[in-house]
Amino acid sequence: MIAAALVLAGALLATLHLVRRWGVLGRFAALGMTGRRAVRVMARRGASDRWKERAARLLAARLLGRSLLAGGGLAVAAMPIGLALGVGPALGVPTTAALLDPAARLAILAMGIAFAFARYLVGRAAGAGRRARLSPA
Repeated sequence: MIAAALVLAGALLATLHLVRRWGVLGRFAALGMTGRRAVRVMARRGASDRWKERAARLLAARLLGRSLLAGGGLAVAAMPIGLALGVGPALGVPTTAALLDPAARLAILAMGIAFAFARYLVGRAAGAGRRARLSPA
């Protein structure tokens, strides 16, 4: 069970690193901004319906593109966890059982917190900027 918890913790940390490195959260933020812009355009008073329809088509295409980028980035970033859960049992590592075991989940949580604390200390010792020190990932 310890090996499975280590594999899952490593997969989780790899996923968090990929999410941060590829800017997945920024892509979701851009998707939200585009959605808010679409709502503002549709709620605008005094604009012609023809203009609103044209803007709606353009914004719909932009929303589709941004949602595909954000969702695709998240799906690719989650691949380490998927691989750990899919390949682990085939290799004799009970990753699925470890995912459901409360003690293993607590160990994974403790490893994640220790890793975040270590990153914070390294960033602080290196004299990184305020944003790098306060980053959760």
